[in-house]
Amino acid sequence: MSRSLGVLGTAFLLSFWHVSFGQVVSGTKKSPEAGSEQVSEVIRTFQGRGTLADDTPPTPARKAVGEFKVRDGFAIDLMASEPGVRQPLFLSWDSRGRLWVSQYLQYQFPAGLKIVEYDNHLRARFDNVPKPPPHGAKGADKITVYEDVDGDGFFDRNKDVITGLNVSTSVVTGHGGIWVANPPYLLFYPDKDRDDVPDSNPEVRLSGFGLEDTHSVMNSLEWGPDGWLYGVNGSTTTGKVKCPATGKLIEWKGQMVWRYHPDTKHFEIYAEGGGNTFSLEIDSKGRVFSGTNNGNTRGMHYPQGSYGKKNWGKHGPLTNPYAFGYFEHMAHQGDRRRFAQAFCIYDGGLYPAPFKGKIIAPNSLHNMVWVSKINKDGSGFQTVDEANLVESEDRWFRPVFSGVGPDGCVYMADWYDTRLSHVRPVDDWHKASGRIYRVKPQGSAPAHRIGDLAKIKGTELLGLLEHPNRWVRRRAVLEIGWQEKRSLTPSLIKKIRANAGQVSLESLWALALLDGLEEKLALEWLEHKDPLLRRWVVRLLGDRRVVSDKLANALNALANKEKDLEVLIQLAASAKRLSARHGLRILQTLAKRDESPADSRLPLMIWWGVEVHSETGREILRDWYRKSDTWAQPVFRDTIAQRLMRRYAMAG
Repeated sequence: MSRSLGVLGTAFLLSFWHVSFGQVVSGTKKSPEAGSEQVSEVIRTFQGRGTLADDTPPTPARKAVGEFKVRDGFAIDLMASEPGVRQPLFLSWDSRGRLWVSQYLQYQFPAGLKIVEYDNHLRARFDNVPKPPPHGAKGADKITVYEDVDGDGFFDRNKDVITGLNVSTSVVTGHGGIWVANPPYLLFYPDKDRDDVPDSNPEVRLSGFGLEDTHSVMNSLEWGPDGWLYGVNGSTTTGKVKCPATGKLIEWKGQMVWRYHPDTKHFEIYAEGGGNTFSLEIDSKGRVFSGTNNGNTRGMHYPQGSYGKKNWGKHGPLTNPYAFGYFEHMAHQGDRRRFAQAFCIYDGGLYPAPFKGKIIAPNSLHNMVWVSKINKDGSGFQTVDEANLVESEDRWFRPVFSGVGPDGCVYMADWYDTRLSHVRPVDDWHKASGRIYRVKPQGSAPAHRIGDLAKIKGTELLGLLEHPNRWVRRRAVLEIGWQEKRSLTPSLIKKIRANAGQVSLESLWALALLDGLEEKLALEWLEHKDPLLRRWVVRLLGDRRVVSDKLANALNALANKEKDLEVLIQLAASAKRLSARHGLRILQTLAKRDESPADSRLPLMIWWGVEVHSETGREILRDWYRKSDTWAQPVFRDTIAQRLMRRYAMAG
């Protein structure tokens, strides 16, 4: 499953959701209730820039689907349309293979709030904070589930599961219920019997996500293979969220990736920066990506704990004033136009083999869907365009989401509207239309025929770890963890030891969800032949934040001999999360490596780890830079030394 978006300046005002949310007009024009003369004046005088609504009529859905230009060898199906679905923003699938749709009908203005003022970037300040449902004003947003009852691959019925939501951007199911992004809240609707009727009012799991700009609020929920629930925050909103596990208040401005653990209740920022992050993709290896509203790129790759570029003047600073550097978007060859606001990475097992691992990126601004090959670029990635998957001359076609479903097809949510710019503060969006399409290999009859993954036997779940479809594999991993299938532990260990490629990695994730990654196994698998598995052992150990001296020694030994750049990046990221005593030792070892200065990103990752420990590890750092051979190390001399001195000077 997937989605993705991206970055930068005032020019971005004409874009992203507003642009990327392409958007239509149904009926009367409405303005937000003015709370001051300043707001009224903005509404009266604002001349919208970008793509605004016009008088061209929409094309009926069944006619429109026949007018697409589709890449050779593929066909497109209309899976749902108005009136059942309108302004679809986000799609996800449950363990039965049913499609869940977030309908963003309340956009652009939250119900029951009065705008007091706008800033120069059209960020709104409201007179109040909305109450969580079912309290407070009811919005028009809703969540609908579509189901294929007869197994022919097409939906036979649908029903609204949750209604009255107020600026709700995404939904996922699992771990006992329904999870909804409804800023300022992350909501959990318990549904233990999975009858699509919540057992109670929603639980507020997190609170404090900003609402200043509803084209860049919290969005794109997705389960990671590690059992954390991931999401992103857009570029022109802020946040003040208290971590339920620690009580620590986490504040930020602008775009970032966050995650929340439903069992431990931990909330944290996973990585920062990028474009207007209104999408998220976690690939088959557990790497995290987002699309972008930048041009000449397909998006951002986020190593854990990293910082990416932002439009600093508009979107605000990073949370760390001592970052002293940032990563760029992925380099790109091909169509340079803006923007790939969302993308998925294909791993569905149904398309021809060359499609595996390629980016499928909707461009709502230009009414098309890109295909891009993704190649290694040091420790990161770069992209190269191929022939487009879908094109349309219909300016109403506004694909805002792409994801790979359990049947192996790419699904697209089409906002379907001529309006694409959010910068006009008047609600004249066309709220009567919306489509969901499926792109399949020509002549195929795709359908999800596995059944309910929440009900099949543990041995069957184990077998699904080898399924060619990533969605099936990941859902099987999660169900093993959610159902606490500890009887599978010996089989999982055996699969990991077999060095069987992807199935070994899936087995590691499942074992970790069962709390089965014991120290002796972690020590063994830090020597595993697969670098991607080694990387994830390092990642999982870092997420614990506390390791034994024996494990710390093993991590340091790996830092000394590891050849894979992604593993080295993760060692730096995990060292940042450990104690100064253990973390700085690993970082010092990495800084000595010949590979470190050669990769464009590794020196900064090492610095960011050193910076975290710069106060608690002062004595260790003092001993390090007193040694003459330390200054002969390019990473220390060229990246760390001057930044460390700046950091201490700034901190007084």
